[in-house]
Parts: sequence; structure tokens; C-alpha cells
Amino acid sequence: VVTMEMNCSLLENGLDFILDAAQKLSELNDSDLDDKDSQRLIKYALLHLSAGIELVFKYRLFKEHWTYVFADMNKANKQGLSSGDFSSVDSKTSIDRLKSLCDIAFDEQEKTDLQRLRNRRNRAEHFSLNEPLKAVEISMHKSISIITKFLVNHCNTDEFLEEETSLFEDIKGQLREMEQHHNDAKAIAERQLSDMNMTGLTITCPACGEKFLIRDDKATCVFCGYTASGTEAAQDYVENVLGIDSFSTIKDGGEIPVYECPQCGNDALVFNNDTGEVLCFSCDYEGKTEDFSFCDWCGKPYECDGDDEIGMCPDCIAYRMEKDD
Repeated sequence: VVTMEMNCSLLENGLDFILDAAQKLSELNDSDLDDKDSQRLIKYALLHLSAGIELVFKYRLFKEHWTYVFADMNKANKQGLSSGDFSSVDSKTSIDRLKSLCDIAFDEQEKTDLQRLRNRRNRAEHFSLNEPLKAVEISMHKSISIITKFLVNHCNTDEFLEEETSLFEDIKGQLREMEQHHNDAKAIAERQLSDMNMTGLTITCPACGEKFLIRDDKATCVFCGYTASGTEAAQDYVENVLGIDSFSTIKDGGEIPVYECPQCGNDALVFNNDTGEVLCFSCDYEGKTEDFSFCDWCGKPYECDGDDEIGMCPDCIAYRMEKDD
């Protein structure tokens, strides 16, 4: 019987997973791959990258204090740590503890990008990942950039063991290649927008997070290939860009900020209350939240000038007038 002893550090395992994901991502650009091989690569790349990032976060928590890697720190014990027989902290809690216990905070965009990666990872593992390949590539590229910056800024790389250093250098090499590929793809998309006279008229794509989405009868991203009806794109935008979970919001009695557009009549008008922007994903309509009121009768938003506000939308006014006649 042949036995093999595996003796890898927490950080080495994490870096190895991340490097494997980066290498799989590089393989995806091989034009000879069929759909089945591509789907398999992207699935395992997502799984390995997510696992690697979690392990790196746990490594940093462990460096601060060994109890921080336990899901329940009140049950932390050295015996469980040595044997590995314990429930470890999950990804979201790791990020919370990095902030509260290590004074390491991610900005809102980084947290959004990491959450998108976890969402895609969960869909790839449990359900199906029905997204443009380029959008998934971009999500992984952004996450690898975030974890690389995290390691440089918040971990003492001089303390890395030889194998850890080697893996990290390989990851940075893969990242440079990804960034060049990413920049080349963006340049192509920008030229396409220029040819279409659409430069400066696009918005953030809910699939890839890049500002290359054209709003028309169908919403289309010239960068990642995402396409959807205006209604679907509006819902995706609310979920993925504004970060509003539809299920939880409705469950808690809230309202999803998607309404009927006053210009095209489609349920594709999104209110961004953070920026004050109002955008329709089925036409080129744009407005400001300050220029809208909500009807006291039907609850729908309608444009108003603020001077003759009567609390009623045009449809309800017409209905009341017809009823009175």
C-alpha cells in the first residue's frame, strides 16, 4: 500500500487554488475547446478561486489570532485546530472579522465584486451558470486582482515560505496576462461603441460590471455579450449593480425600484436612489428621481414639475375624469 503525506500550509493551499483557477481561466481562451470542456473549466475555476480566496482570508485571520478562524470563536480549542476537526469561518463572516478584528476593510466595489464571484460560484456548483463566458472571466479577473492587492497590502510577504512565494509570483504573472487580455478586449469594445456613435452613452452592465451596456429594445453589452429584454435587464441591474436582493426585499415588505417607463411603457424603469438617476432599460429615457412623485391612488411614479403637484398620475386623473363624466 502506497501512502502519501500532504503537508501544505493554509496559505499555500489558498494560493495553489487561486493559481489553478487563473491557469484554467487562461485555458478558456483556447479556441479548440468545445462547449463541454469550457463549461467544465469555468466551473472548477470558480470553485477553486472561491476556495482559495476564503483560505487566504482565514490565513490573515489566523495570523491575527488562531481563534478567529473558528465559526464559533467561543468553541475554539487547540485540539480541534491541530486535527482540523472544527467548523471554520465562512466567507462573509471572514470579511466582517477582517474589518472588526484586523482593521482591514474592503471598499464597496470590492465587496460587490467578491459577492458576485460567490454568487456565480454557488450557481455553478448547485444549479447552472447561464451567463456570458466573458462576464464570468471578468468577475474572476477582478477577484484575483482584489486578493493580490490584499496579500500585498495586508500580509507580510517577506514571511512567506519558499513555496508560498513561488505560487504568489506565478499568480502575479497570470494576473499580468489577464490584465493585458482584459485591456485588449476593452479597446475592441470601445472602438465598437465609437463606430456606433455610442461613446459616453452606455451604462454599467449587470453581468460584467463594465460600462458597455446599450439600452434599446433589448439591452446589450458590447463587451461581454450579455443580452436581455429591457424588463429582464432592469431586474438584473437592480440585483447585481444596485445590490438589492429582490426576494429578501419583497419578503421584508419592501419594494423593488423597477417601474413603468413614461416614454416606452415597459416595466423597465429603474430608480437609483443613491445617485438620483432614473434609467429605462427598454429605451433611451433618462431622468432624475427629484422630477418624479408617486401617485397617491395607484402608487406608480409619474413625472411632475413640483409646482402643480396634486398627488395623482395622468392615468388616474384620466380615470377619475372619465368616471365623473
